[in-house]
Amino acid sequence: MRILRAVSLAAVAVSIAGGQASAQTTSEGLDIPSTDSTSTAPVDDDRQRDASSYPNSNTQTVVEDRRSVRLAAGDEIIVTARKRDETLISVPVVVTAVGGEQLAAQGITNLDGIARITPQLLIGNQGGSVEGGNIAIRGVSGPDQNPFGSSAVAFNIDGVNIAKAMVRRMSDFDIAQVEVLKGPQALFFGKNSPAGIINIRTADPTDVLEAKISAGYEFNADQVRVEGYVSGPISDALGVRLAGVFSDMKGDVRDLTPTDSPYYDGSRNPNMRDWALRGTLRYDDGGDFDARLKVNYGELSGNGPAATTAFTSCPYGQRFSNFLGGTIDQCSASDGANSNAGYGTFLSGIGGDISLFRDDGSNFQNQTQFLTGLEMNYRIGDVTLTSVTGYYDVSLDQCQNYENDATVILPSCNVLDYEEISQELRFLTDFDGPLNISGGLYYASTDATTGSITYLFGGNFDLIAPGFGGPTSPALVNNYFFEQKAKAYSAYLQVSFEPVETVSIEVGGRYSKEKKRLPVVLSGGGLSDGIIPGTPFFDEGYVILTADELAQMGDGFDYPLSTLVRRKDSWTDFSPEVTISYRPSDDLTLFASYKHGFLSGGFNSASVTFNEPDGDLDLSYDPQTIKGFEAGLKANLLDRALRVNLAAYRYDIDDQQVTVVFNATNSIRNAAKSRVQGIEFDFNYDTPLEGLSINGAAAYNDGKYLSYPGAPCYGGQNEATGCVGGIQDLSNSELVRAPDWNLSGGFDFNTPVGGAMEFGLNGNVNYVSSYLTDGSSAPNGRQSGYTLLNATARISDIDDTWELAVIGRNLTDKYYIVASSLVPFAFDPTGTGTLLDRFGSISRGREVMLRLSYRFGGN
Repeated sequence: MRILRAVSLAAVAVSIAGGQASAQTTSEGLDIPSTDSTSTAPVDDDRQRDASSYPNSNTQTVVEDRRSVRLAAGDEIIVTARKRDETLISVPVVVTAVGGEQLAAQGITNLDGIARITPQLLIGNQGGSVEGGNIAIRGVSGPDQNPFGSSAVAFNIDGVNIAKAMVRRMSDFDIAQVEVLKGPQALFFGKNSPAGIINIRTADPTDVLEAKISAGYEFNADQVRVEGYVSGPISDALGVRLAGVFSDMKGDVRDLTPTDSPYYDGSRNPNMRDWALRGTLRYDDGGDFDARLKVNYGELSGNGPAATTAFTSCPYGQRFSNFLGGTIDQCSASDGANSNAGYGTFLSGIGGDISLFRDDGSNFQNQTQFLTGLEMNYRIGDVTLTSVTGYYDVSLDQCQNYENDATVILPSCNVLDYEEISQELRFLTDFDGPLNISGGLYYASTDATTGSITYLFGGNFDLIAPGFGGPTSPALVNNYFFEQKAKAYSAYLQVSFEPVETVSIEVGGRYSKEKKRLPVVLSGGGLSDGIIPGTPFFDEGYVILTADELAQMGDGFDYPLSTLVRRKDSWTDFSPEVTISYRPSDDLTLFASYKHGFLSGGFNSASVTFNEPDGDLDLSYDPQTIKGFEAGLKANLLDRALRVNLAAYRYDIDDQQVTVVFNATNSIRNAAKSRVQGIEFDFNYDTPLEGLSINGAAAYNDGKYLSYPGAPCYGGQNEATGCVGGIQDLSNSELVRAPDWNLSGGFDFNTPVGGAMEFGLNGNVNYVSSYLTDGSSAPNGRQSGYTLLNATARISDIDDTWELAVIGRNLTDKYYIVASSLVPFAFDPTGTGTLLDRFGSISRGREVMLRLSYRFGGN
């Protein structure tokens, strides 16, 4: 039904408006086709096609280099950072573009891997969160652990904008190009995105029949990964492509749970299996109309979302649970170990819609995602109209012992169902004169439900919950079910004026309005609420549902309920943007921009909490806004053998949204004011040695709170260390996930071997300085600086029919964290007010993969 609903909405979207520029010309006089708003050139090996398939009558033959990841001198990378085809050197935006060939050559199979080679981009898993990730650009992030919130870094996958961390799995295969746009992006991607956009273009149908399969085995995690596609024309005007991926991984993290424990659940983590399919249809008869349909579906299952979570700090030299009889000594992310203990068999007998505990007490996670996008373009003279219709649905259920321990058990089940329908209409002019205009409308409707039930038992927990603690007498921690409905409306307009040929002035803005409401909030109480089941909840601004209203909801909820509430809110914003660019030659661009960004407010989707540190009963949090300047220089030097980019920026953020954790419950708060400022530099040099290029990047970022007097205290903080009345002042302190330095360097070398084969070797090193990992700025939540080393060696035939590669990632075997939190219910066994235990979701360690690829057909 949802698929039919999405297709029906796409079908009525023929009233299209807005899109791509007409053919752009590189410095070599080569026309770049523009019918595809996400096309790039040179296109990777999976998108070879004849330029005559494009409708522009003046389009010349496009030479596409299938083999080269880096570009030969004189060629240009084409990006779509502003929904038009522009050369990387000419676009006045700070953007990092990575082609599909480069990703394949380095063995990068997902966006988490791209973050390891992109300065100032951090992506990490979040073990206990249904959102499944934390994402930050330049230290700016959003409510990544709130399924009702939007990420400050959005993903645009084949034109469909989704501000959810989990959607990144939909783009983990058959990628044509990835563009990381840094800084506020208000105009060109539908919804406002204050930190940046990760713009992903997956591969399109080819103009000849071809297929490819790649199979790899990773030794440390015992992982098998198979990826492939079949692509070709159905007719002169219609092409089709079917791509898929399958992965089965036993895990690279040792599980230290004692094998004789009743909660032992396996020896390695994370144990995961996932697969995905993508179908593409592209219609282009060479006329004024073209269309492209992308349909994605994926499933993931594993041994729980916290299988990658490990203790990262034990201030007493051992876990607090060891004072209750535990024996596990893992206390550092660098251990490459954890305890993914189960939760026993008793809880499976507890009824309820959210109580999904298994009979064998095993941890599990099941997730399905569906994403589809339909893009249609229609050209009327010098005006291009575009419609992009998107539909996204994700469903998740999981049960897990979130304490990551075999002595103290914190079993919890979580459910999530999120559905989003979006429609974007755009127009773009391409007049011969100095004035051009682009604009558009955007609409999105979302419906999300989430819930959780959590218990606590094990150890000597009479200390915390008298009368509870045994394996058959668990204490209820929380029990809630939320639903949120939201709508987003926005419109943008940009005017571009070229007073002279070398100068462009662009002025625009986006008006946004977002409305969110909670039709129902069901809370059954628990330790995290500070109440017992049956206590009513009320507060000004909330409406208690009557018995009749409850009856109208049906009998689908059969677990104890103590309260039902309603809440709604709305926010509006206008984000202006001004850009001035100067291009005295084809090899030099100077630009400066003033930008605004906006991230709407929302509601915390967690247990209704009566004893939060500041006593605030309101579930809502405020919007986050950002404004400031950036300037940059892009140049081709040494006869285009050397390409350099330099940028500086300074942005002020009001009410930055930060995540804090209290008693196993995530909560979004607003920091009063913060600032990010810094400088970035990168280069790529094609050396005189045939086939060798080198690259490097350096980025400095100063991110700090200018004013944040009401920040929550960290675990173990007392008055002597700044905690008064449950709050601390973090003014002039550094932001979360905002390392000062990112440094990287690498090389790529390709050379013929024996006339019939080609050998390739590449490597890169990436250094990230230390950064904080949680919203309370706990000193023992700091991730120390780390260095990652990657290298790949490959050999193939000269026609690229087959390839054998050995891929090494994170060869330094560095485990690091992007987010951490206080271990729930950790306590100070000495009573001295020292820091408390913390844990976080650790990165993947060393990877060594052997991969064989074979191509059928093609040119």
